Amino acid sequence: MDRLPKNLLALDISNNAIQALDKNVIDYLSNVNDFKQTGNRWIFNCDDNLMLKFLQNIFRRSQGTVFFRHLNAPCPDRCYCCFNRSTDHFTIDCAHAGMPFYPELPHSIPYNATLHLDKNRIASIKPSLGHASLRKLYLFENQIVDFPFHLIPKNITHLDLRKNKLEALDDQVVDFFRDRGGSTKRKIDLSENPWKCDCRAKSFLSFLRQKEPLEYIAALDRCNIFSSGTCPEECICCLDNSTVPSMIIDCGFKELKAIPPLPTPVSGHSTLHFEGNYLETLPSNSLPGYAKLEHLYLANNRLTEIDQLPENIITLDIRNNSISLLNKQMRDFFDKRIVAATQLKLLLSGNPWTCTCEEKDFLFFVRSSQYIEKLNDIYCGRTGKLLKLIDESDLCPSGLVHYVTVAISFMIIISTINLIVYFKQPLLIWFYEHNVCMSLAAQREFEKQKKFDAFLSFTHKDEELIEEFVERLENGAYKFRLCFYLRDWLVGVPIPECISQSVKDSKRVIILMTNHFLKSTWGRLEFRLALHATSQDRCKRLIVVLYPEVENFDDLDSELRSYMVLNTYLKRDDPNFWNKLVYSMPHINVQQEPDPEAIDLSVINRNA
Repeated sequence: MDRLPKNLLALDISNNAIQALDKNVIDYLSNVNDFKQTGNRWIFNCDDNLMLKFLQNIFRRSQGTVFFRHLNAPCPDRCYCCFNRSTDHFTIDCAHAGMPFYPELPHSIPYNATLHLDKNRIASIKPSLGHASLRKLYLFENQIVDFPFHLIPKNITHLDLRKNKLEALDDQVVDFFRDRGGSTKRKIDLSENPWKCDCRAKSFLSFLRQKEPLEYIAALDRCNIFSSGTCPEECICCLDNSTVPSMIIDCGFKELKAIPPLPTPVSGHSTLHFEGNYLETLPSNSLPGYAKLEHLYLANNRLTEIDQLPENIITLDIRNNSISLLNKQMRDFFDKRIVAATQLKLLLSGNPWTCTCEEKDFLFFVRSSQYIEKLNDIYCGRTGKLLKLIDESDLCPSGLVHYVTVAISFMIIISTINLIVYFKQPLLIWFYEHNVCMSLAAQREFEKQKKFDAFLSFTHKDEELIEEFVERLENGAYKFRLCFYLRDWLVGVPIPECISQSVKDSKRVIILMTNHFLKSTWGRLEFRLALHATSQDRCKRLIVVLYPEVENFDDLDSELRSYMVLNTYLKRDDPNFWNKLVYSMPHINVQQEPDPEAIDLSVINRNA
C-alpha cells in the first residue's frame, strides 16, 4: 500500500502468482476504475468475506475473468464457488440459477468437490474431468431423464436425484450404490421420480424397495397391475411388456419355505419365480393368486411330489428337486392341458425319477410327451440311466430272472453278514456308549488292583493337549482316573523310575503321538515301556493317539516303528475319536466275580 499512488486510476496485475489480497488493498482497489487481474489463480475461502467482496466487485465491474486456483478455471456462469477450510471441501453452488444445461468443469478438481444444482432445468449430464472428480452431487428438482453408469463419478459419496423425471436406473448403477459391508458407503436419494415397474429394470425395483419402499409402492400403484392383493414382502413384482402384458412375481432365492399369498393381475396372466428356496409342498388352489398363475418356476427346491397345480398352467419348471414320480392324476392333467394350451412346457431334469416295472406308464408318458423339454437331461434315480433310452424289457424282465434275483438276495445276505463282522468294533462301541447289551459290548478287566485307569504320555511341549483329556475322561460320565507327570509325579524321584512306576500302576497307557513326541527321548522311553508291558499282559494296554501333523515315523527306532506300522491306532481328527477312546479304556461297568486280592489292594490304596 505504501508504494501505490493515492489517486491511481488504473492497475494491471495480470499473469502473476497473486492468490489473495489484504483488507487495505481490497479497499484501495474499490476506487481504481481500471483494474486488470486476468491470469492469476485466486483462492476464495468460504469464510473470507473480504476476498468474496473483492470477487463481487470484479464481477460487478466486469473486470476480466476470475480464475480459481482450486478449479484451475473460472467459476461456472451463474454459480458461486469457494473453498471450505473447515471441511476441506470445494463448493460449487449453482442452485436456483435457472440453468438449462449442466455446467462445464473442464479440469479435474483434486479436492472433495461438491456441486449444488438444486432447482434448475437440467435434463442431462455433461461429462467432464471436473464432473468425474465430484464427491457430492445434488440435482434435486431438475428434469433429468437418464443417468447412465458411465456418468457416475467414481468417487461420489452422495447423489441426490429427487424430483426428476427418471423412470429407471441401469443395473450397473444399482450395483454401484448397493450397500456392501466394509466398502465405502454411498448414498443416493431417489424419491419423487416417475419410476416405472418394467421387469427389464427388476434389479432396480429390488433396490428401490430396499432404499425407498414408499417409492416402490407408488411405482406399482402407478402401473395399476393388481386387481386384488399386494406384492409379497419378500418378492419383487413388475410388469412384463415383452409380448403380452403380464405380471411377474419374483420370489427367487429368498430362503422361503412356503409360497405366500399372491396378487391377482388386472389383465393378462401372471408368472411366479420361486427358484432356490426351501419349498417342500405345493399350496392348494385356495391360496390367493395361486390359481391364476400360468407360469410356475420351482427349480432348486425340496419338493417330493406334485399333487395340485393351477388349472391354467402353461409352464412348469420343477428341475433339481426330489420328485420321483408324476402320479396318474398329474399325467392326465397335463394331457388335458396340452389340448387347451398348445404351448405347454414341462422341465423335469435333476430329479431322482423312479424307473420300475410298476411305474412303466410314467416312462411311456415322458417318452411320448412332446411338451417335456430337455429329455437328454432326465435320468433314473437309482440306475442313473437316461430315461428315454430305457425299454420296457429293461423294467419288466422275464420270469427267468427270478432265480437271478434269489441268488442276488443270497449274496446280499452274505454281504450283510460280512459287513456286520467288518463293523463289529463300531457296533460294540455304540452299544457300550449307550449302555446297551453290556454283556456283549464290554470287555472284562483282569487288573482291578491297579491304581490308575490310564497313564497319559506326552512331552512338555504338548501340555496344552492335556486339558481336553482330563475334561472328557476324568470329568465325563465314566470318571476315569488318569496319571500324568504334571500332577502325579513326586518331586525328586528320577524320571525313568517315575515312568516305569506310572506304566505299572495304570491299566492303559495313552501315547499322544505328535511331532514333538517323536523327537523326545523321554517320550520314546515311555512308548517302549508301555509296549513291553502290553506284550506281557492279557489285554491290550497301549493306546496310541496319532495327531494329524505326524506324516511318518522315521524318528522312531525300528522296534517302535514296526509297532506303528503293524498295529492300529486312534486318529485325533477322527469324528468318532472320543467314543473309540472311551471304548478302549477299562470297562468299569462290567459285572464280574470280585477278586479278593484286588479288594485288599483297593482298600490299601484308599487308606493310603
